[in-house]
Amino acid sequence: MKKILLIIGLILLTLTLIGLKPIDTSKENSVEVVGIIKSVSEGGVKDLVFELENDKITYYVNRGLENGFELDTSKSNFVGKKVTLNYAKNWTPLAPFGTNCKHITQIFIDNKEVYSEFK
Repeated sequence: MKKILLIIGLILLTLTLIGLKPIDTSKENSVEVVGIIKSVSEGGVKDLVFELENDKITYYVNRGLENGFELDTSKSNFVGKKVTLNYAKNWTPLAPFGTNCKHITQIFIDNKEVYSEFK
């Protein structure tokens, strides 16, 4: 019985450590999405959240409201505009079948870069 509990504990610890690893935000690990911005809002901890027309996934700039974006300005400047987003591909055992919220790594609005995590 102790061996079984030890094995289960090690498996849970391993899955937790895998789930806590940082997201790879490199260009090579990004997926591009193009759409029209339906709404901009605040979510999480000072995250700037984008919803696109005809897309069930939401996209967010991590700590965007602490790093140069202002919510009211973003709403007035971005809603209704064509956007090209890059988001980080990420798998975690905490959400093994994926998530409906993606971490933005780069934003182009009307073909002008307004945000990038790429170096």
